[in-house]
Amino acid sequence: MSILVDPTSRLLSEMIQATALRHRVLAANLANVETPGYQAQEVTFAQALDEARDPRSQESTVPHVRASVVADPDAPLRRDGNNVDLDRQMVKLTKNTTWHTAMIQILTSRFAALKAAMGKS
Repeated sequence: MSILVDPTSRLLSEMIQATALRHRVLAANLANVETPGYQAQEVTFAQALDEARDPRSQESTVPHVRASVVADPDAPLRRDGNNVDLDRQMVKLTKNTTWHTAMIQILTSRFAALKAAMGKS
């Protein structure tokens, strides 16, 4: 294991990539809010994290984040066949931005601590 690629840093990096993908998907949903027949998409990656937090889990390693794009199962269908709800998408985008920023800040602080430990300022 490399000191620069420990399991926690790897997980943070994968989460940053997953939230970036989710941002692109949510932006596409918003861009198609008025497109008849457009079906909202969602990125799922929380399941692996939930399994890792489960105290009954036998898995002792840090999970890999497997992000996948799926149809949004909770989106209500409108008469024109579109199921993009502007308010719901904006809330998701705000939450995703918060998660993305937090992951970057945590990873940055980990590298700053490593840099300080090596005696560099």
